[in-house]
Formats: sequence, C-alpha cells, structure tokens
Amino acid sequence: MINSLIKTVKNIVHATLNYSVFVIYKFDGVSKSANKSQESYEIRLITREDVMNSDDALICEQGWYGGEGSYIFACIVGERIVALCVYWYGDRYLTRNFWPLKEKEAKLVQVYTLPDMRGKGVAPMLIRYSTDVMIERGFVTLFARVWHSNHSSRKAFEKSNWAAVSTAVEIQPVKRIKPFRLRINKKGFSRK
Repeated sequence: MINSLIKTVKNIVHATLNYSVFVIYKFDGVSKSANKSQESYEIRLITREDVMNSDDALICEQGWYGGEGSYIFACIVGERIVALCVYWYGDRYLTRNFWPLKEKEAKLVQVYTLPDMRGKGVAPMLIRYSTDVMIERGFVTLFARVWHSNHSSRKAFEKSNWAAVSTAVEIQPVKRIKPFRLRINKKGFSRK
C-alpha cells in the first residue's frame, strides 16, 4: 500500500515537474596545460561549413552550434573530424543565457566526441587546447555547464584544469514558461 502510494506520488511529480541539475565549471587566468597533443591528432579552429561537410552524420548534427559569436574547435585524425567543442559569447550566447556572461567571458556550450573515439583522452585534450586559444584571443573567464550525472564530461573538464564552482538546479512546473533557477556556489565563488 505505502509503496503504491510512493510510486503514485513520484509519477505525479514527474508528470507535473521538469527539473535539471548541472555542475558549472569555470576556467580563468593562465592555462596550466602543456598543450601537447598526440602525434596522430590535430586540433584546430574550424568553421561551421567544415562541420557541415563532415562525412560523419553525428558531427554534421553539431553544425547548428556554429556561426556568428561562436568558435568551433575540432580534433582531426587524418581528414576526419572525430571530436569538437564550441564556445559561444556575446549576443550569440544571449539566445541560451543559462549562466550570465560578462564582457570577455565565453561559455563552452558543446563538447562532442564520436563514439569510436571515446575513452582515448580526446575530449580533455580538445578542451585544454581550446582553453589556451580562447585565453589567447582575449577571453578572461570561460564557463561550461555539465549535466550532474555525466561523469565522463565532468572528468574531462577536471583533467583540463577547470574547476567546479557551482551547482545549478532548474525546476520548471507545468504551465510555467520560465523555470526557477537555484545556484549553490562552492565556497569562495560568487556570481552577481
């Protein structure tokens, strides 16, 4: 009887309330990475067109992230794009605006590695390289939002010297257009 009641309550909550829990990562200052890439990998900036012209459909699907107000970095093996990450800044980021950005700040909005390349250290290498280039281009702080249970992405950011600075909980009751957001910052971090 009690188990049935608990199950019913859970079903009602799930049917009437959407929620998300993210860990916010931050990188600021001078990169600590040696920026060494493995010999068989090339990491560089690419264009939206490069993404759209990929032979891999899973890479092509990431093309919409490109365009004005974005930087796309790719890990390339031979001629094949095997991973990419995308930063948004300025007006482009305002379309998402989950985490407030100031001038000279950007958010890494997408990291994607092809399934056959996962577990080979490609994502941390790509994040480290792109971090260095973004800092060289004048950005002083970079942020990323990672789903709390995405352990492989969280590990990639931690290996890349990014720090978890906050947990963001987003709750959206049915019929409410804009969700409620709660930020739980790590000690010593504040964001106004």
